[in-house]
Amino acid sequence: MAKKKKKLTKAGQMILDLILVISLCTAAYSGYRLWKETEKYRVAGKSYDDMRETVARKPRPVSSDEEPQERVIDWDALKALNPDFFAWIELEDSTIDYPVIQGSDNAWYLKHLPDGTYNDAGTIFIDVENHTDFSDRVTVFYGHHMLDDPLMFAEVENFKNQSYYDTHQKFLIHTPEAEYEMYPLAGYVTSGTAGYVQLSFGSDEEYAAYVNDFIARSDFTSQETFSPSDQILMLSTCSYDITDGRYVLIGKLKKVSGTD
Repeated sequence: MAKKKKKLTKAGQMILDLILVISLCTAAYSGYRLWKETEKYRVAGKSYDDMRETVARKPRPVSSDEEPQERVIDWDALKALNPDFFAWIELEDSTIDYPVIQGSDNAWYLKHLPDGTYNDAGTIFIDVENHTDFSDRVTVFYGHHMLDDPLMFAEVENFKNQSYYDTHQKFLIHTPEAEYEMYPLAGYVTSGTAGYVQLSFGSDEEYAAYVNDFIARSDFTSQETFSPSDQILMLSTCSYDITDGRYVLIGKLKKVSGTD
C-alpha cells in the first residue's frame, strides 16, 4: 500500500517560497551584473570601432594578392573629438589598434573614454611627464588589460610567449608629424609598486643598466639589440599573475618618416 505524502505545514511552505524567491533574485542580480559588465565593454568597443570607421580608416585589400594599404587618419577630425589625441598605435594581426591621448594626469583616462564617458575600459594614454614628440629616452603608454575581454592592451601580455613575439615583431605608431615603428626588446611581469617606470637618467650607463635589466628578465628573446643611443617605448598593462601585477613591454622606437 502506497504511503501518503505528508503535506507541508503552512510555515514550511512559506520557507520554501522564501528560498525560491531568494534564489530567483540572486539569479536575476547575477545576470544583471554579468550584463552590466559586458555592456560597458560593448560600449567601449563600439566607440573605438566608430573611430576606425570614420577618422582612422584602414582600407581593406580587395584580394589576397593585393598589398595592404596604409592607414589614413583624419587628424583634424580626430582632434575635433578630443584635442588631446596625438598618436595612434597598432599591431598587425592583433586587437591593438587605438588612438593615444595625453591627459592632465595619469588617472582620468584609466576610467574614461575619449569623449569623457565613464567606462572601465578607459583610453590608451601617454605618461603625463612625457613629451608627445617622443623626444624622451623612455616614453610610456598605459592601457588596460580586462580579464575577460580583448580590448585595449590585453594582447600585450601575449608577449609572455616566444611564439607570439616571433610573429609580432613590429608596432606602428602614427602621429600628425611622423611615422614610427617599435621593435619589441623585452617584456615581463612585475608589480605596480616596483618602480619600473623611469623617464630620466643621469648617464648613458644608468640608462643602459635600466634597459638591460628588462632584457635580462624578459619572457622572450628578441632579435633586436640595444645601445644607449636608442629610444624606448614602453607599453604598460595589467597582469593577473600576481597581486597588483603589471605586464611591461619595451621596444626600440624608430622614426621611419616625417619632419625632424
